[in-house]
Amino acid sequence: MGFADLTTVGTAPYNIVYQLWENGTASINTKDNDLGYFDKVVAAAKEAGVKLVVPLVNNWSDYGGMDVYVKQLGGKYHDDFYTDEKIKTAYKKYISTFINRYKKDDTIMSWELQ
Repeated sequence: MGFADLTTVGTAPYNIVYQLWENGTASINTKDNDLGYFDKVVAAAKEAGVKLVVPLVNNWSDYGGMDVYVKQLGGKYHDDFYTDEKIKTAYKKYISTFINRYKKDDTIMSWELQ
């Protein structure tokens, strides 16, 4: 499937999008066609008796990750991810939504925040 860094609704080669950026604003999609797919991953892991370590952002620009936040929110450098309040606030909103959705599911052993 691959990774798509989306900035326009409806342009993905598939319809699994956890977070969409438009004009410097992120929308987190919690519907069945988005985080709902991760629900299926968690359910399959639970059924197989597997615990998950879930990464929430990637350091490498090849896969979007931190640099998407920096680019979308007006930062200049990769390390702005750690220091720019606007960037940190957007990331905290994303992880809060994601983690709160699964906080009671013991299938998730840990979260990789960075």
